[in-house]
Amino acid sequence: MIIDNLYTSQSDYGSLNPKLGRAFEWLKANDLKSIKPGQVIKVDGDRISAQIHSYDSIRPEEARFEAHRCYIDIQIVVSGSEMIYWSPLSRLTKIQTPYDYARDLVFFEDPDFSIPLRLEAGDYAVFFPSDGHKPKCIVSDPVKVGKIVVKVAV
Repeated sequence: MIIDNLYTSQSDYGSLNPKLGRAFEWLKANDLKSIKPGQVIKVDGDRISAQIHSYDSIRPEEARFEAHRCYIDIQIVVSGSEMIYWSPLSRLTKIQTPYDYARDLVFFEDPDFSIPLRLEAGDYAVFFPSDGHKPKCIVSDPVKVGKIVVKVAV
């Protein structure tokens, strides 16, 4: 897991994975606030795509821990703020919804311990297949969140 800010970071993490570097190039080259929610943008074929979201943040007990096997998530908050809870996959032992290959998604029951990550506009978190995460959670009160989730093939 990586947490950083798109506009102040000096790193693009391309040395970890060239596709991550390409994804960050795309994020930095675009006016993210002008992209309309509901779109899926192909950045590099099936290897990198950006999903544009808009939603109201929810209470943590309404959200679910998730993980992916085939894609790395870069979740960047464009507007608003949210809390994302993180836990290593090894602590997510109770599957709530089995893995769906078509959606590259599995849901888990909450672990005994997780770490809250507060993201404001411009902040992002990178979640690898070994990272469980529970996004969309309120910081204090529900707010409208604009977010882009860039999916990067492993």
